[in-house]
Amino acid sequence: MPIFNARFRPSLLLAAITLSSAATVAKAETYQLPAAPLASTLNNIAAQAGIALSIDPKLTANKMSQPVQGEYEATQALEAALQGSGLQLERNSAGSYSLKAVSGDLSAAALPDATVIGTQLTTGSEADGYRSESVQNVGALGGLPLRDAPYSINVISSDLLENIQATSMDDVYKLNPSTQFTSPNSAGYASSVSMRGFSSSGNLSLASDGLRFSNGYDSGNFVEEMEQLEILTGLSGFLYGPASPGGLVNYVLKRPTYQRYNSVTLGNAGGENYYLHGDFGGTIDEAGVFAYRLNVLAQDGETAIDMQKDRREMVSLALDWNVSDDLLIQFDASHKKSETRGLTSYWYFGDQALRPDADKLDNDKLYSQRWAFSDSEHDRIGSRFNWRLNDTFTVRGALGYTQYENEYTYTGPTVYSANVYSQPLYAFAPVETEETSGYLYLDSVFNTGSIGHKVTMGYQGNVSRERNYEDYIPYPGPQYVSVTPDLPFNQQPQVDKPSYSVGHGDQRLSSRTQADNWLIGDIITFNEQWSTILGLTHSTIETYSNDFVFAGPFGYDETATTYKESETTPNISLIYKPLPWLTTYASYIEGLEAGGIAPNTALNAGQALAPQVSEQYELGVKATVGETLLTMALFNIEKPNSYTNSQGIYSDDGQQENRGVEFGITGKVIPQWTVVGGLTLLDPKVKDSSNAASEGQKPTNVASQFAKLYNEYELSALPGVALTGGAYYTGKIYTDEANNHSLPSVTTFDAGMRYRTAVSNDSNLTLRANVSNLADKEYWLSSYYLGAPRTLTFSAQLEF
Repeated sequence: MPIFNARFRPSLLLAAITLSSAATVAKAETYQLPAAPLASTLNNIAAQAGIALSIDPKLTANKMSQPVQGEYEATQALEAALQGSGLQLERNSAGSYSLKAVSGDLSAAALPDATVIGTQLTTGSEADGYRSESVQNVGALGGLPLRDAPYSINVISSDLLENIQATSMDDVYKLNPSTQFTSPNSAGYASSVSMRGFSSSGNLSLASDGLRFSNGYDSGNFVEEMEQLEILTGLSGFLYGPASPGGLVNYVLKRPTYQRYNSVTLGNAGGENYYLHGDFGGTIDEAGVFAYRLNVLAQDGETAIDMQKDRREMVSLALDWNVSDDLLIQFDASHKKSETRGLTSYWYFGDQALRPDADKLDNDKLYSQRWAFSDSEHDRIGSRFNWRLNDTFTVRGALGYTQYENEYTYTGPTVYSANVYSQPLYAFAPVETEETSGYLYLDSVFNTGSIGHKVTMGYQGNVSRERNYEDYIPYPGPQYVSVTPDLPFNQQPQVDKPSYSVGHGDQRLSSRTQADNWLIGDIITFNEQWSTILGLTHSTIETYSNDFVFAGPFGYDETATTYKESETTPNISLIYKPLPWLTTYASYIEGLEAGGIAPNTALNAGQALAPQVSEQYELGVKATVGETLLTMALFNIEKPNSYTNSQGIYSDDGQQENRGVEFGITGKVIPQWTVVGGLTLLDPKVKDSSNAASEGQKPTNVASQFAKLYNEYELSALPGVALTGGAYYTGKIYTDEANNHSLPSVTTFDAGMRYRTAVSNDSNLTLRANVSNLADKEYWLSSYYLGAPRTLTFSAQLEF
């Protein structure tokens, strides 16, 4: 039965508002801000709280703020910072604020000169139940208060990343309430997910501090260098340019600290796989003009899967240069390397009826070869700036460049006959990719009468180039030939690696994609209750694609496809705040994305389809109840459907329409109990298709229901001790387009403990341990991968 019989039922939204209205008003936020240049502290508090604050540089010049430490409402925090400065807040008719001198107060005249420093606000902390008050980058709109952003966004903070002992995005997607985890990082690719019913490769788009990158870049994102992860579900075209309708994750890099910070963590990621992670920050000079953040990582050893080894290395550096009160320039660079031996087995079934139950297989064994590997090496460099020209105008820009190389070889267990499998070889030469991404925006804040405006206009774009060797695959030769005879499922023999040679011929450009986006948007504030976001994006996608890597070996003429298409897409959002702690919104957004490329099994192999336009309607509620953030989003997404038809042609045909509702909860239910989780209900289906087998059916590898609940409980009787754990449910998923075969629903459990103690006055030791898949449940994660076995992880972190 569909979740919604109509497009949306407004009564559901009304019911959510009514239920939320019985809650208590949100408590004040906790601030831990040291004394700092006044303008910097005020701007940080205002940005965190979403307050429009105009500052005359003449008033704040040479003045230091007071420390702001404790619980404050936003305006109280500003007033605390202003104590002794001879200045006070003044509220304007449009709801914005400015500063004015206190009559006759000259007490601040003798304060010493100071240079602005980029003080960071604590957000998403363990003490706050991992509730984040702001989003670092809502695409072109920049930073916004999370509760006022009319989009479905989940923020995973660094405190939560540390406490769940995350070593890959697998750990994040597992507990995130809006992502259905479908493919592990140990398979040799980046972690994969289904979002809002979209499960195809590339359904999750990527950004790094607001800069767009391609999906191939994801294998170079290490969670250890991230301050927070911002997962936006649904369309993001107006915010980030061409992107998949499934969703987008923005990786927010750790920035320099302005108080000395040192952290060393020794941990075990499962099996005999150990890691050492160092995180160091502070100022370079006494005035705090320059500051740094350095992260280093070394990891190696056998994982919880027999004969599988994982090795990672990272050096990541971030620098801040506070040129003046109004100009901040930032730099970042990193080098990362990862190597996996004995890839998690990728299963393929010629007929889904041949699939065995998961308990007939061993989830801690390799059904492939231990010499199967995936190697990648990533180098990144970037810079950004924020320049406040005056009270009205601010210019911000960023430019990032990355170069990386990926190479992999695997043997995928393949089943064409009952109760036996083979292991065809899939070997590939290294692929070299380079990407450049940048943006330049002009923000202006002004009033027209009693109506406030924040107008953003500018450009964002990215270019990705991929180079391949002409001898990309060993064919004719051992490619696609099984390295073993047919084997029963209870056998996993190891054999020698076949002899072959790839990656020694000429290199050629195999693809180039450029996206250019010009946009204008306006956040219009009518009063404290009503506001709207209006925007337009004009996007152009220019693509070149050549399939010579398969055309040569298979003996057909190579196909070079080029196109250049443009589209203008809108964003319309209406926000209503009936109470200070309750936000409701309605939004409509369109998004452009590059068309698919026909697989080599299609008659038009290598042909790139024209860009596609998707559209989304969404209604949402965000409520801060006590120390808990509650969210709900109802959505309807329509996207062109691409597949290979009965004539063997890969083309667009019909629509995929996904309706659903997402619920989320983050925060402290009671002072000792923290929860992070939620529930997603989906009704995805294909419509208007000429393919009768797929018409009205649900897409493969998409669950109609999944629910997650991560918990922490602090023991009052044992100070410093917290019990941790979670329950994760995924409903039935279909494994074929006709929906004749499915995988059963599954629930797994985790359990763990954390202990924190002071070693000295300025150092803490935290011990963590967790057992995932506590009952050692054997299950299919998706139609291609088995779920991970029971795994013990533990770590010791010293902060000093």
